[in-house]
Amino acid sequence: MKPTPAEPGLPQDALTFPKSRRVRRPQEFTRLMRTGVCVADDVLVMFASPIRPRQRQSLADAKAQLGVTIPKKVGNAVVRNRWKRWIRESFRTQPSEFHDGWQYVVRPKKGASATYQAIRRSLPRLSRRAVKRYRQSTS
Repeated sequence: MKPTPAEPGLPQDALTFPKSRRVRRPQEFTRLMRTGVCVADDVLVMFASPIRPRQRQSLADAKAQLGVTIPKKVGNAVVRNRWKRWIRESFRTQPSEFHDGWQYVVRPKKGASATYQAIRRSLPRLSRRAVKRYRQSTS
């Protein structure tokens, strides 16, 4: 069965979440959480940093990447997986809201309750704030 887009008018590549769009290595998570910019609202906490260019990849070609970490304190496996699904889906269906060449690590705010609509509003807003804060701190 072929998946259908969550929203009309989405590009075909928005129907998948390939490895190239994910933060996967533990070292990348650690680097982002230690050296990246941290922004938060009442739903999510986001760490962001520009992607470090590799020899094979130029920054111009780099798409935004997302890593999700959900602590066990958030709830049982069902609750944690729901958070992950909603965060990934929100990132995947709003590709124009995230700056290319950036990596993001997202986790729920302590005590926040999960609703897809709140996550969908929160992610792009936090992305813009993180990039703005990073650029202010480096200039």
